[in-house]
Amino acid sequence: MQAIICNKAHPDYGCATIPLPIPDAEYAHCIGLLEELDVGGVTASDCYIDRLDDAPPALDVLEQQEVNIDELDFLARSLDRYTGEELAKFQSVAAAQDCRELPTLINLSFCCEGATVVTDFSDLERLGRSHYLDTHGGSAPTEVYEALNGEGIARELLQSGAGKVTPYGVLYENGMQIEQVYAGQSFPPYADKAYRMELELAPAPTAPEDAPPTALFLPTPQERLDRLLERGGYRGAEDVRVTAWRSGLPDGVNDWLNIPREGLRELNRFCQAVEGMGAPELAHLAAAALLAQPEDAEQLRRLAENLGSFEFVPNVGTAEELGRFMIQQSGHFEYDPNLEGFYDYAKYGKQRLEQQNGGFTELGYVCYTGTRSIEELMLEGPAKQVQREEQTQTMGQTMRSF
Repeated sequence: MQAIICNKAHPDYGCATIPLPIPDAEYAHCIGLLEELDVGGVTASDCYIDRLDDAPPALDVLEQQEVNIDELDFLARSLDRYTGEELAKFQSVAAAQDCRELPTLINLSFCCEGATVVTDFSDLERLGRSHYLDTHGGSAPTEVYEALNGEGIARELLQSGAGKVTPYGVLYENGMQIEQVYAGQSFPPYADKAYRMELELAPAPTAPEDAPPTALFLPTPQERLDRLLERGGYRGAEDVRVTAWRSGLPDGVNDWLNIPREGLRELNRFCQAVEGMGAPELAHLAAAALLAQPEDAEQLRRLAENLGSFEFVPNVGTAEELGRFMIQQSGHFEYDPNLEGFYDYAKYGKQRLEQQNGGFTELGYVCYTGTRSIEELMLEGPAKQVQREEQTQTMGQTMRSF
């Protein structure tokens, strides 16, 4: 859907069309459009919705209201996961309880699953089974579910007289109440995609006393990260300490990170660098890290951004295995199985080892093929170069230990 947003006090400034949910790649641009209208404050409800296009009808109540852009985006992200049946529940409860405020709609999006909405009376068996799941947390043991008398449950429901007719179906609230999971400051934990990390944050000693605990999912656009911190009452990343974390990355990558000590923004930049990597690329990165020995998230990020400068052959541990892979599978040679007895894999593997800046690791063979030194690749400025001059002399010793 799209929101046509204006400055209510200055309609002469024009309007901005904001896609919802706001794609990560467009977040900074959209915030910039709103700033040109002198709206889009972090915590202010200053975005006047002139019109919502392609939105669920229940959200029409937000038109001609001033709202907070991040609250509107968060609601859109919450609704984006809904199936048609779940959206019918949300809209039916919103209509029945006359939900008109954006924070209330956000809270509703987290607790409407327990309601039942009837849009089709032709299949009572399916209706009864669906109602049973609605009132039992959404699941049931297989043997219990198969033994259900769905038609009987449906008839009892329809005869209860508890149904409320809404534009989106007949609603049975089943005792559902809107709980306050969002109180207007930090957003509740919600993952709308497969994130690389989830952090639980608490105020550092330097933070304001009223700054609440909050959850953060990485990667996220840097602008959104800064706004989420400000929304939580933090003055900046230095006011935050990580109290718990979960990672979707393999141990071979996580082992190089000290999450509680990493800078929050640099940790986010690292997660952005590995966001699109699959298992093979992450194994490649883990092997490159064994060769380069990064000290923090910044150096690990630079390895990820320059992964093409590292050659990786997984699951080989000897010169012969390396030579066999290079000759048979690398594509650099025209391998002829009829000449198998004439290939000296070990000799060729040793030659590769002597010619390249690499070695064997627990993951396989990895070597660096870039033009700069590995140390230079991982460093951004001369100050860090001075701090790590001794690493150049010890890198060869490190690799010989594998």
